[in-house]
Amino acid sequence: MPRRVIFVPEARAEFEEAVAHYEEREPGLGDRFEAEVDATFRRILANPELFRLVGPTVRKAKVFIFPYNIYLHVDTGFIGVVSVFHGKRSPAELLRRMK
Repeated sequence: MPRRVIFVPEARAEFEEAVAHYEEREPGLGDRFEAEVDATFRRILANPELFRLVGPTVRKAKVFIFPYNIYLHVDTGFIGVVSVFHGKRSPAELLRRMK
């Protein structure tokens, strides 16, 4: 059975805010961001252990083209998305969620 991708509520909100932000900047850019995030999830699902551990159970996957990283937990039945995090943000919030 293939793994599912499950977002924690904060990560879902970050992702949706980023899509809206890019779409506001330029029509179609939000769709391009969403496509890159989807491509990142395909890479994660294909081989989740490939991504570097940045905490005891949290891995980090870079989103190509855009300055975002996806922080995730790998479980046998699902990938838990902890954050869709912009690289210029303060890491304090991210560190809180990784505990």
